[in-house]
This record gives sequence, C-alpha cells and structure tokens, in this order.
Amino acid sequence: MTDPAGLTKFFEGDRFASRNGMRMAEVRTGYARAEMAVEEGHLNTVAILHGGALFTLADFAFAAACNSHGVVAVACQADMTYFKGIAEGARITAVAEEISRTRKLSTCVVRLTDESGELVALFKGVAYIKGTPLPLRNPADAASEEAGH
Repeated sequence: MTDPAGLTKFFEGDRFASRNGMRMAEVRTGYARAEMAVEEGHLNTVAILHGGALFTLADFAFAAACNSHGVVAVACQADMTYFKGIAEGARITAVAEEISRTRKLSTCVVRLTDESGELVALFKGVAYIKGTPLPLRNPADAASEEAGH
C-alpha cells in the first residue's frame, strides 16, 4: 500500500529524531520503518551505540505506526530488550508493526536489526488513542510557511 496521506513526510518532521540522525523510510497503516547510521556522537563511554539512541529509533518507528491511522496516539508504556552491542558505522533499521488495536489502545512490536538482518533489540510499546485527528502538516513546513518561505 502506498502513503496517500503523506504520513512518511509528516513523521520526517520529528525534530528530535531528525537531530539525532534518524529518518522515516516508510509509513503505512499499522506499520513504520525508520533507519539510522551509527555515528561517533551516538556512542556511549564504552564506544558502542548508546541504549538511549537505539530506544529513540524504536520509539520513532512506534510513534509512526500507532499514529498511522490518522488519529493521535501517545505512548503510555514501553520496554526494550537489547541483544548485542553496536559499533560506529553500523546501519540500524527499526520496523514497527501494530499487533493489536482497540478503541483506546494500540500495541506495537518494533524489531531493530543491523545491516545483516541480525536482531539487535526488541521493543514493545502501548499507546493511548486520544481520538483527535492527526495534524498532517509537517511542523517544519508549517514554520516555513509562517515565515513566508
């Protein structure tokens, strides 16, 4: 399925993820794929990828998947299990899939893999569905329009 609502572009407007070198590669209903290249600034004191950076990538994909129905959903629970350390230069992909959706809750599992497809970490998140429409304007585009660009 394509992305008729422009969800991928919308989630590219996530300022925190963007500032941390993450990009949204694909969004469709109940699914999202985000990616990052591990750079020196992502490393912890023992020279492997900081767990917070990996968690941020997973959370980014999770947010897109649970909001992909066009209705605002916000995280209320998340946990992550780490399986291996990652060195600088690696490419990490986070694939989020919604495994359950009720009237008020969305549950997603995010698989994080390295460039060889090996599982690096597993994330599970639950989001509360607020029920308000998703404001499908990229914040960066809105700011640019307001500035007259």
